[in-house]
Amino acid sequence: MTKLDEILRDPSAAFADPADVLALEKFSDADKIRILQQWRYDMVQLQVAAQESLIGESRGAKDLTKIDDCLRQLGTGDDK
Repeated sequence: MTKLDEILRDPSAAFADPADVLALEKFSDADKIRILQQWRYDMVQLQVAAQESLIGESRGAKDLTKIDDCLRQLGTGDDK
C-alpha cells in the first residue's frame, strides 16, 4: 500500500485541515484533488448518516466549505 493509498482511506485522519493537503510537496495536483474529493465524499456520507440518526453529530458544512475552497485553488470545478 502506498502513502497515497493510506491517505485516501481516511484523509481526515491524515490531516488536521483541508488546507494542509495543498502544502504537500511530494504529491501532484491530481493526487491532492483525489485526496480532497475523497475527504469531501466522506464528509457528505457522515452528514447523511447524522441526519438519519445513524451516528452522532457530524463535523458540518464548515469543513465542506474548506474542502471546496481547496479544490477551487487547485483549479477543479468538480468540487461538488
